[in-house]
Amino acid sequence: MVAILWLVLIVCGALAAVVLWEWIPALVVVLVVAAATIWVLISTLSPAVPNRECPRCGEQGLVKIRRGEPGVRCERCDFRDETLHVAYLDDW
Repeated sequence: MVAILWLVLIVCGALAAVVLWEWIPALVVVLVVAAATIWVLISTLSPAVPNRECPRCGEQGLVKIRRGEPGVRCERCDFRDETLHVAYLDDW
């Protein structure tokens, strides 16, 4: 039954390709441009938020020890790691 469904889908796709042969390049271009535009909009409009969750206590308390260098500490508990890097925490 599944093989028949796949066969029907392949035949329908081939028929659509034959009937819409002139439209396929334009459709591909439109889809690529739309995907790129959506990607850029989502990438620029969604803010980068650091994951401030502490691995020990699980609360939102991680802060940088020294700006621009790896190493974080937790304001809520005594957790400290000199090598841990949290992306975007410098700008937070």
